[in-house]
Amino acid sequence: MKTLTRTPLLALAAIALLLGWGSPNEATAKDVSVSFDAYEEWPEEVPDTFRQMLVQEGGRVKPVHTYARFMLMQFSGRSKLAFETADGTEHEIEAVEWLLDTFFRPQLAADMPIFVVDDSETVLRLGIEPKEKRDRYSYNDLLPGRPKLAELAGEYARQQQQFDESDNDPELKLERVEKMIMTLGQNVSNFEYLMGQFGFARKGEALTHESMLPEELRQLARKLNMTEMLDRMPEMTVQQLMQTFQQPGGSTEDEQLLRGAMQLFFFHANSGRGFSIFPPPDKEEETWMSIGDVMLTGLESRDMRPWAVERMNEIQKLVDASSEGGEAFAAALQTFADDHHAEADERGRSEGHASAMEVKLYQGKYFTNSLAWFILSFVLMAFSWLAPGTKFSKYLTWGVLACLVLGLIYNVTGITMRSIIRQRPPITNLYDTVIFITGTGVLLALILERFTKIGVGIFVASVIGVVGMFLSIKYEAKEATDTMGQLVAVLDTNFWLATHVTIINIGYAAGMLAAILGAVYLVGRLTGLRKGDRAFYKTLNGMNYGVICFCLFFSLVGTVLGGIWANYSWGRFWGWDPKENGALMICLWTLVILHGRMGGFIREIGLNVNAVLLGVIVTFSWWGVNNLGVGLHSYGFTSGIWMWLGITWLICGLVMLCGLPLWLRERAEKERKKHERASGKKKGTSPGGKAASPA
Repeated sequence: MKTLTRTPLLALAAIALLLGWGSPNEATAKDVSVSFDAYEEWPEEVPDTFRQMLVQEGGRVKPVHTYARFMLMQFSGRSKLAFETADGTEHEIEAVEWLLDTFFRPQLAADMPIFVVDDSETVLRLGIEPKEKRDRYSYNDLLPGRPKLAELAGEYARQQQQFDESDNDPELKLERVEKMIMTLGQNVSNFEYLMGQFGFARKGEALTHESMLPEELRQLARKLNMTEMLDRMPEMTVQQLMQTFQQPGGSTEDEQLLRGAMQLFFFHANSGRGFSIFPPPDKEEETWMSIGDVMLTGLESRDMRPWAVERMNEIQKLVDASSEGGEAFAAALQTFADDHHAEADERGRSEGHASAMEVKLYQGKYFTNSLAWFILSFVLMAFSWLAPGTKFSKYLTWGVLACLVLGLIYNVTGITMRSIIRQRPPITNLYDTVIFITGTGVLLALILERFTKIGVGIFVASVIGVVGMFLSIKYEAKEATDTMGQLVAVLDTNFWLATHVTIINIGYAAGMLAAILGAVYLVGRLTGLRKGDRAFYKTLNGMNYGVICFCLFFSLVGTVLGGIWANYSWGRFWGWDPKENGALMICLWTLVILHGRMGGFIREIGLNVNAVLLGVIVTFSWWGVNNLGVGLHSYGFTSGIWMWLGITWLICGLVMLCGLPLWLRERAEKERKKHERASGKKKGTSPGGKAASPA
């Protein structure tokens, strides 16, 4: 297996630049100190039990581990939280531990630095003294500006809605800081709902939105037992309860006390919504309930009150046990978890059937480990370039190959686990396409290396692996939402996901591979890599020709299958939808390349220049059309993607320009040889037109 004989500095610089530009925001945010003196860690069995419990979000039943992970990522961009207590001890806790603190030790959670603010102007507009230009803030840090935050966030949310409904009127577009305030307001509100989940069981302690309650209601909250209150309240709907609040207050002390108790009940029920951890008693009902939903269900129906009271008592026992100590809480939580799983199993709907595997998927960090192995492969390859042709280089090259295989195994294992968890084919959303195309690209590059043995295959495999896996991690951190969520209705079919979607993404992978091979060819020849080695570039060009043919086959088959699916779902085979047009553009451009080569209109340089342009078309079809906001396929919008697409296309344009001096150089060389042949003929011919006799 030969290696490249010159270090491609441009490739090294490109990866370093990518790691610099694309690194997740959390990498530069500071971890800050907290005001409490010490942090008592949960006993090991507590987070282990809690993470395996089931919760429903977005229509999907998932382990609490997944819920906590993405919730913390939404707030802070991280799946872990680091802080330093007043005693100087540094702590790093998992998302599950943070969620436990939020539910059962809200006073601590309110002082943890979980909200990332990218620009200090954001907190300045709230009347809060900023820390650094970019820093982390706790809920208590932001509390003085909470009223202003609610006002501005609501105003900007309405403006954003008007912007979306107005077909992107530039006058309504939010500024950068305004978007940050809107997002911060949403995150703070979500955090308040988390802190208030079990507020009814704390008897007036650590009340969320405490400032909204009059003093007499705060005092009343310390005395009332909400579970007993539910058992005594008259049967009524939420609308009837609200109408009661709008009526004048009672004249007697008992009437005023009842009115205040009902207000507190609604306050706690409303604060306890969002964390849907209770399966509904009706096995035919799919929507799970939060403790707030349970309380309101019990209010509306006396028949449901025994069930609702039982659920409230379960939470009350957990909250009481959390104040007694680690062992007592661990036992209470284990009992609750066992009952919780048994109740879910009794429904017979296979809800959360693969929750244990899902926890292993995230704890195993398969895609992060895949990235690590791909990075190591690239580093080893760079060292192999220091001594080309030696045994040292040969051993390192085998090490590179081993790292690539390990990285690919981690990638494929993670994809397989995700498919088993969802009981779906590998690709159901945009995130899936990134990890799938990365794995496919690496596999195709390794297959090319197996047959060519010129070192380009493993080089390209390393680049694809590093860039692709880093993009997947960056995308997950940016979106901070469950990447295994419910499918939109049109995608809810395993057959077409397994055929059309999988095949078309194999075509995408081949198109991107062709673009990278074209870039290696153009940049390599321009910089003098393997100068004079005509066989090397002829082999590389042949590789790219084969990859382009491969891309055409899968893109064409995938596009036809997509048309059949469209006819099945929407009643027409073709509708000139942007996504359909993107797939057609890939097919047409590969045909242009192949026919241009067959007709002699383009040769090696032209084929590789057009292969890079094929990469531009693939990225547009892959990412760009989703953000056009039109067509039946506009269900994968990603904010901020146009800037990165623009940067990618600019780089592709610069690489394509490398073909111009190569073409001019080749043309000049042909002219020189033609001139030399013409001069040689003239020297070898007599004035009479006959060949001159030897002297």
